[in-house]
Amino acid sequence: MSKDKDTPEIRVLKTASCDTLSGKSKLTYQIGISPDAIVHLRISKNSGGGFFSDEWIAFNAVQDTLEKLPPDTGISSYYLAHLFQGKSVNTPSFLLAALKHLKLIRALPNNRRHHELVDPRPFLEQVEKLMSSKGTARKTSTKKTGGRSAVRKKAASRRRNATT
Repeated sequence: MSKDKDTPEIRVLKTASCDTLSGKSKLTYQIGISPDAIVHLRISKNSGGGFFSDEWIAFNAVQDTLEKLPPDTGISSYYLAHLFQGKSVNTPSFLLAALKHLKLIRALPNNRRHHELVDPRPFLEQVEKLMSSKGTARKTSTKKTGGRSAVRKKAASRRRNATT
């Protein structure tokens, strides 16, 4: 993968898995930090067949978007769509599933399809701990890629090569 010299690298602090909101597949998401200490999130894998964008999204952009919603508006993936480059309609829902897993949102009791914000301090404290650890976090480019993740492209290529 080529890297733009203007594109900073994101250090992966944590990789975790969760169910999609529908529960039909498993997602893998990552929490990362840029050199200027901005927290980022991204979806990196999907066990189902749906396409997604694996671009990094700044957590503060997500939080700002959701905090600007009127208090009586339940949060749905619709409100996150503008954060992505339009590669896949699945990505905002997948991000919402990761936010739910991270306990940054919770389902409304009267409408399980809509969510409300939860205090982000526990999440940010966890990120602080991860930043100070000397783990084996690796750096990845923030370069935006197409709707299919590199892992899925490689797997498809291996399948094609195995049949020839």
